Amino acid sequence: MIINNVAYSWAMVQLTSLALTGSANPNPIILAGVSAIEWEREKKVEVNYGLGGEPVNRGIGNTRYSAKITMDYNTQVQLRALKGSLMALGEFDLVISFANEFNSQDFSTETVTLKGCMFNKDGMSVSQDDTNITTEFDLNVFKIELSTK
Repeated sequence: MIINNVAYSWAMVQLTSLALTGSANPNPIILAGVSAIEWEREKKVEVNYGLGGEPVNRGIGNTRYSAKITMDYNTQVQLRALKGSLMALGEFDLVISFANEFNSQDFSTETVTLKGCMFNKDGMSVSQDDTNITTEFDLNVFKIELSTK
């Protein structure tokens, strides 16, 4: 959706995680170094074949959820300080929403809740001349819920 001729963009993204930050307020300082967030829901759909090798119907399987987050090393250090390791943080929900900077009436907010996130690795990679150390982490999300206001 376009809001006053402005498309949804990274500048509108708000992140909230009460379990990680201790705050229900969007974009707490501890998450300021997040530079990318990605999520996906995928349902297994497979064509079933019968006589003559022709499709006869479709089978529907499980729904799979995945999510990733990219954050700078400063954010990793702050999160690691909570329990000693990203893997020790346990399960947490991460809420992604969009700020209505223009307070327009035609703006509808989609909120995505990544339920039961959990880090299964901790680490970093840095090379000569890097000006910002970032790492992408799988969130091992349990479920993804969407709502629109």
